[in-house]
Amino acid sequence: MMSSPLVTPSPALVESGVPCITAQDFRWLNCDVKSISLLGNCMLRQLSADAGATETILFRDGNLTEASSSNVFIVRDGVVLAPPKDHLVLPGITYDVVIEIARAREFQIEIRPVAEAEVRDADEIWVTSSTKEVLAVTTLDGKPVGDGKPGPLFRRMHALYQQSKKDRAGTAA
Repeated sequence: MMSSPLVTPSPALVESGVPCITAQDFRWLNCDVKSISLLGNCMLRQLSADAGATETILFRDGNLTEASSSNVFIVRDGVVLAPPKDHLVLPGITYDVVIEIARAREFQIEIRPVAEAEVRDADEIWVTSSTKEVLAVTTLDGKPVGDGKPGPLFRRMHALYQQSKKDRAGTAA
């Protein structure tokens, strides 16, 4: 066993957003199983590191699955879209929290297969995980997402997520 400090995104990173790249999801068909062999995820995460990006967003058969170590949400025309949790996606706690917040705060949200073309034409893209929390993607494969800055729904979700985090910490105390 080993442990290390949890380092979440800095305020500057939240403000500026992050670059990501894409790749085909070549992993096995039980991505929902968190096993001791996450070699495929490590290889895909290395692609983004080599490209100077934060994440590798994955597609399989023309649809978004997830990223190498994050879940992915997109915004199109004011609607938050997320792929469903199935055998191709490792369920994420932060994914669940974002869905819960979105529903409670009356965001328009659809959980359904998300086509690669929708991702590439998204107004906003977010990656979520315990370490990234909710983070805006501002470039994808070197092209700007939306206007190349974190979008308004991201800013709202990020603020609500941070408040939720404080509320959960207060409840645990």
